[in-house]
Amino acid sequence: MRYLPILLFTCLLSIGACKSKKTAEQSEQLPKDIAEMPERDYSEGLAQERERDQKALGIAREEIEALISSASCSDAAGWRTAALGSKPCGGPATFIAYPISLEEELLEKITRYNKQSSEFNLKYGLISDCAVVAPPAGVRCENGKPVLFYQSEI
Repeated sequence: MRYLPILLFTCLLSIGACKSKKTAEQSEQLPKDIAEMPERDYSEGLAQERERDQKALGIAREEIEALISSASCSDAAGWRTAALGSKPCGGPATFIAYPISLEEELLEKITRYNKQSSEFNLKYGLISDCAVVAPPAGVRCENGKPVLFYQSEI
């Protein structure tokens, strides 16, 4: 008798959890069957456009890296990490260290780069290994440069 309220609550919770509230918006966000993907246009015009987009991504990344390299790393407490780029399956392509002193400017550039990278992947139907890139445990300074370290190195 003592467990009756708990049992009743658990049953009601289980019944309520089984009701699907899937909306059309959610179903459009799910991965699509590869057979339903439109055929890619491998024309010369698209190849040139892809090359141009890829070059723009490269320039944006170089700007981020140049801004980061303008700061010297003498105290790891003055540095943070951020996800950079986007894998076609989702998630970050890699991680970078950046100085807190340039955080506002850098995070704006990084956010824009990540969005462009994701759009590039979608636009050209890229695929990848879908491996999850582990976030770094932190940053340490070596010879004035920031170096990421991972949990396995601790």
